[in-house]
Amino acid sequence: MHGLRFQHILSIIFFTVLTLGFCENYSAQEAATEVAPAATEAAPVDTVKEKEWHIRPKLSVGVGMLNYQGDLIATKGYFNPFQNRTSVHINAAQSLNDFLDLNFFMMYGSLGADERTLVRNLNFRSRVTAGGLAVSYNFDHILKETRKLEPFVSLGFEVFEFQSKTDLIDGYGNTYHYWDNGTIKNVDQDDAEARKAIEITRDYVYETDIRELNADGFGDYSERSFAIPVGAGFNLLMNEKMSFKMGLEYHWTFTDYIDGITVDSRGARAGNKQTDKFMHTFARLTYDLTPIPHEDAPDFSGDDNADADNDSIADFLDDCPNTPEGIEVDEKGCPLDSDKDGVADYLDAELNSPEGSVVDSSGVALNDADLEQLFLEWTDETGEYATYSNTSYSVETAERKTKRQKEQYTVKIGEFEEGIDDSLANVLLGMPEVTTRITEDGTTVIEMAGFDNLPEALQRKIDMESAGISTDGIVETNSSGTTSKVTSVEENMISNESLGMTVDEVIAKNKTLPKPDRLILNQSDYTLDRPIDPRSVSKADDSQFGDATVYRVQIGAYANRLSRDVFDGIPDLVVITTKDGLTRYYVGAVTSYKQAASRKIDMVQRGFDGSHVIPFKEGQRALITSDGNVSMGGTSTAPEMAANFGKVKFKVQIGSYTGQIPTDVLDKMMDLGRIDQREMDDGSVNYMTGKFNNFEDAEVYMDELISQGFDGSFVVGEHEGKIISATEGIQLLK
Repeated sequence: MHGLRFQHILSIIFFTVLTLGFCENYSAQEAATEVAPAATEAAPVDTVKEKEWHIRPKLSVGVGMLNYQGDLIATKGYFNPFQNRTSVHINAAQSLNDFLDLNFFMMYGSLGADERTLVRNLNFRSRVTAGGLAVSYNFDHILKETRKLEPFVSLGFEVFEFQSKTDLIDGYGNTYHYWDNGTIKNVDQDDAEARKAIEITRDYVYETDIRELNADGFGDYSERSFAIPVGAGFNLLMNEKMSFKMGLEYHWTFTDYIDGITVDSRGARAGNKQTDKFMHTFARLTYDLTPIPHEDAPDFSGDDNADADNDSIADFLDDCPNTPEGIEVDEKGCPLDSDKDGVADYLDAELNSPEGSVVDSSGVALNDADLEQLFLEWTDETGEYATYSNTSYSVETAERKTKRQKEQYTVKIGEFEEGIDDSLANVLLGMPEVTTRITEDGTTVIEMAGFDNLPEALQRKIDMESAGISTDGIVETNSSGTTSKVTSVEENMISNESLGMTVDEVIAKNKTLPKPDRLILNQSDYTLDRPIDPRSVSKADDSQFGDATVYRVQIGAYANRLSRDVFDGIPDLVVITTKDGLTRYYVGAVTSYKQAASRKIDMVQRGFDGSHVIPFKEGQRALITSDGNVSMGGTSTAPEMAANFGKVKFKVQIGSYTGQIPTDVLDKMMDLGRIDQREMDDGSVNYMTGKFNNFEDAEVYMDELISQGFDGSFVVGEHEGKIISATEGIQLLK
């Protein structure tokens, strides 16, 4: 209620100021009208009457974005566009003079932030209502009168009210517990029952009032304060009545309670010593109520015989109205030209040029040699008659201009218009160096880039071919950015110099060697003069072909490929489309699970809510167990799984409802097809879909459901007709 009263008071102040402005302007106008007759009587007959302006304010309506800057954003200069919240505002501007405006404004919007780190996880949303006044300056002194675009700066003072809430529980009443591995679960990770915890998803419904929560013992603090907005922007003058303004305002506030966090908050909640601030970017359309001044039409009644150049020829009969004074003219008012060569006598250096001759600008006739030279210059194609200037550069500038980029080599695995086999996809994703790019025609190019020399790239190609992964050759990118494919002749030349045989011979030699399966050449055991033999072969390093665990963050899996604009600003994006038609998007390629979990949090903050960490080991997609270890149980066909294989099924729970299902949710469920309903003890009904033999396939389906709008989806298990957690299902398969 106090928020409504506050808005009501601001509205009264705003419209009272407008009314006073109208009344004052109207009174000033009447006073000017009463004085005008006396002034007219005393003035001479030829005095120009002063224009009468009817002053009115300029009214604006606009929308914008509010961006929070406070304790939840610890990095100096941090600006996250995903924190932007919409706002609407109105403004009334009264011109004080040609360069200053007094603005009365009201604004309504919201602020918010979602902080996800390994130390703390806080969030809030706050409704903000503000009103105040500001003075703006438009640089009229230094700009042209005919301008269409003018910059402006502003400074003001405002009073605002905020109501802040936080999201602590999901739609089913579960409290969020943030685990160190980046997941959110319904039980604290240090709880005795942590092994039974299930992963939950935030619903982003901010249901808890921060002031009433009183987590830091601040009590009933004020949710009103003052701020100083400082702004800048530009105004596009569309016509005499309409203009379009865009700008940015930074609001320095006098409160630190907008986010509910201050320097005095308890423990890890403690913030910095600065007050909360927010940024407002806006666009608004303005209509000027000031009438366009009326100008009387000029009176030409006494100007019939006017003669501006004083050549005795009236202006309305004068063909040359700007003849210099004192120059003799003909009956049309133009200077005399005795030899009719087009150059007036007072400018003619040759008064008697031959009739019909071509003359220069001084009236001198041109001879045949002059005309020939003019023709040669006009038709010049060799640059013989062109003027040029010689610009010299300093040694430093010359070196900078001739500095060239280094050559780069890329091992190209292949181009794929359709999906690739799951087995190949898992092997490639297990190699940290593998990258992808999408061409303009939508083809996916998988490659290994970044080699500084051809021998190094060639050795990598040989290693991959020897391991059973076919390649599409090596691509060279020269210093100018032009790409070309390295020929087999060049490859064999390098191979013969370093290895003593052709590329195909090296690959065939390695493929025929006995186990272990993955082999590489031990280059320290041979010389250029000695051929390679089986004794020079050793087992590959753990990092060579995926023997080490490589963690990637899957940020989405979709039936249809998304626009590249969705992933703008993500330099390490890897896109893989498999035979099942799903396109998966990954970021990162690290050997530390903690690093991967931190990157997952980054992706969640960017809006990819379905992000999760996936390990790849020994050329396969593995699983992460509840204790954080890597397990091959999701894809293994080991004998110990046979006892329970088929008895445990995995499903995706898409919702739980008491009573009638919302119409929009029901429509989406019907599109999915078969839905499994299970009535719970508390009267609610859980709705599930899908039926999979392993957790991995269920997780992929869950990602697709999340992309279709089922945000709260998660995987559950089914054993002997009972619904169990996904963790319990995985354990039963071991």
